[in-house]
Amino acid sequence: MTVFGPDISSYQGGLDLSRLADASFVIAKTTEGTYYTDADYQGWRRQAANLGKPFVWYHFLSGEDPHAQAQHTLANVGDIGLPGMLDAEPAGSFSPSLAQIIAYVDAARGAGLNLRLIYLPRWYWQQIGSPGLSALNDRGLALVSSSYPGGSGSARSLYPGDGAAGWQSYGGMTPLLYQFTNEASDGGQLLDYNAFRGTVAQLIAALGAAPTPTPSPTEDHVPAFVTGQVTPGPGAVTMLCPPPANIGTAGWGNVWFSLGADFGDAHVRVAIFTNGQGWSHIYDDVLVSAKDDRVNPFGGPLPTGVQKISITRGANPNVPLAYLIEAASR
Repeated sequence: MTVFGPDISSYQGGLDLSRLADASFVIAKTTEGTYYTDADYQGWRRQAANLGKPFVWYHFLSGEDPHAQAQHTLANVGDIGLPGMLDAEPAGSFSPSLAQIIAYVDAARGAGLNLRLIYLPRWYWQQIGSPGLSALNDRGLALVSSSYPGGSGSARSLYPGDGAAGWQSYGGMTPLLYQFTNEASDGGQLLDYNAFRGTVAQLIAALGAAPTPTPSPTEDHVPAFVTGQVTPGPGAVTMLCPPPANIGTAGWGNVWFSLGADFGDAHVRVAIFTNGQGWSHIYDDVLVSAKDDRVNPFGGPLPTGVQKISITRGANPNVPLAYLIEAASR
C-alpha cells in the first residue's frame, strides 16, 4: 500500500484540508531562517488534528545561526511533539552545505524539537558533491527525495509507482518519502505531493512522534487555567507569566490566552516574550469589545516557550477588562 500527502505553505493560503481527496497526511511550512513565520501554519495544524491526519512541520534552512533558527522554529511549531522536516535546498544566494545542515539538525534536537525528516533532493545532493549522508542517518533522520516525471491531474494519477527512480538510494540512504509532483490538483489548488510506501500507521511509527510529557505528582496541583483583572488606568501595564507552552518540567501542552471586556470597548497593546527570541510578537492595538466574545490576539495557542505576556492599556483605559490563561495536555 502507498499513501500520499501534500507539502504546503502560504503559497496555498486558504486551502481547506477537508477538501483534499488524496491526502492521508500533511506536511506544512512553519518557519524559514529566523525571519519568517508561515501565517497559515497554525490553522492547518488545527485542521489536521480535527481531521485525525498525521501532521509534519517543516523549516526552510537559511545561512543564519543554526541555534537561532532552531529557537525560531521552537517558538512557532505549536506542539513540540509533532514530527518535523528540514528543507535543505538553495534559495537566492544561499546554498546550504552538509555541515550547515548537520548544525541545524543538532541545534533543533538540542532545543527539544522532534526533527525526523531531511528534504535533500538528489539533484541538490549532487550539486554539493554527492557526499555520504551517514551523519544524517546516524542522527535518526529519514530522507525525503524529489523527482517530477511531469503531467497534471490528481496525485494518485500522477504517482509513477513504487519502483520509480525517486525511490532509489543515494548518499547511503533510501528515501522514506518521495515528492513526485508539484502540480497535483487537489482541493482546488495545485500542490506538491509526497508518497510513502506503507500504511498511515506505519508512517506514524516511522516518524516517531514524541510522547506527551507527564507532570510529576508534586506539580499536579497546578490549575489548568487562571483568570484575573487587567489593571485599569492610562498606560497601565499588567504583566503575566503563563505556563511555558509545550516545554518545562511540569509537562504543559498548548496554552491559550484571551481577553474579555465589560461596559464598552477597550484598546490594549499585547506583547509576548519568548524563550530565545525576546519580545517576539507585538500587537499594538487589540480591540476588546463588551458586545463580543473573548478576544484571542494570537488566533490560536501561544507559541512554544512563551515566558511573559505584557498588556498595556490604550484607548478607554478604565473599561473593566479581564484575562484568561488556559493550559491543556498537562
